[in-house]
Amino acid sequence: MSHLRTSNKAFITGATGCIGSALTLRLSRAGWQVKALVRQPERARHFSALPGVEIIEGDLSDRQRLAEAMRGTETVFHLAAKVHAPSQEPASEFKRVNVEGTRHVLEAAIENRMKSFVFFSTVAVYPESDQVFDEGDRPAPATLYGASKLAAEELVLGRAAESGMKATVLRLPVVYGQRDRGNVGKLIEAIARGRFLMVSDGTNVKSLVSVENVVDAALLVARDERAAGQIYIVCDGRDYTLREIIEQIAIALGRQPSFPRLPFRLALLLGRSADLVASLTGFGFPISEERVRKLASNSRYNATRIQRELGFVPRHSLPEGLAEIVKEYQKGWVVSEAAALQGKGGI
Repeated sequence: MSHLRTSNKAFITGATGCIGSALTLRLSRAGWQVKALVRQPERARHFSALPGVEIIEGDLSDRQRLAEAMRGTETVFHLAAKVHAPSQEPASEFKRVNVEGTRHVLEAAIENRMKSFVFFSTVAVYPESDQVFDEGDRPAPATLYGASKLAAEELVLGRAAESGMKATVLRLPVVYGQRDRGNVGKLIEAIARGRFLMVSDGTNVKSLVSVENVVDAALLVARDERAAGQIYIVCDGRDYTLREIIEQIAIALGRQPSFPRLPFRLALLLGRSADLVASLTGFGFPISEERVRKLASNSRYNATRIQRELGFVPRHSLPEGLAEIVKEYQKGWVVSEAAALQGKGGI
């Protein structure tokens, strides 16, 4: 493996989310000095006992503040982003945070002569399809979120090449693990409360990734010269059927892994009806046409490139990750925090 000569000093944006928290914890345990950028310091209380972690209050809008906070570090892990939001959210908001915010972080990194820049992106840059996508496939985002992340990817790789800074993009599917309040977290709550129905037969296939596998990949590409200018999809060692995901959640919760089935067309009709009522009343429902389609669809990605080129080995799998999330659920976390924490694509 070819390593860069970097000191163990990192700057992390989006540090309080699922990935950011796992990355900060791992770096602290490994003896790194970490500057963690957070918008709300009260949400970083779980970092208080971690040695070597400095909390920096700020956001992506102030390039000068970013440049000042970044001084003394050599590796940037850029996670902060605006994730999935209601359809009425203007495209300008995704551009402001995901593109212009990334531009500010990127220019601050270049100004500080950072050695390595790791940008966390999403498989939402690909179209919604049964196709198994890899890094060689043409992106065609179906959402404002995916389009903004693709624009940010292009900005990162373009400016890094111009400046000579090493940059790498990681495209992630649904991420699960500790502090997950996103798609997997919502499934756990629905199953725990007896509010889950299996759409179709559950044989559709999903690519997921453990947050610990994401952290492994991020640390690998940050230090390997061969990752310069590259894009890598990161997934677990294998895909999972929807039924397998649901059954593993039930087992972790101590419940019987069997659920009533709802035919796809009926579920779709119910979703459309819920959307109509919601548009008239403003009342939200746990079912929607989009959620039904995503739940019953395949979403598969070929993540062998990072394994082949850099020797990456995904060490963590679904059962252990689900066990950690269920423990947190049983301690009383609230899924309604989801949008603020993490969202990399629908289950």
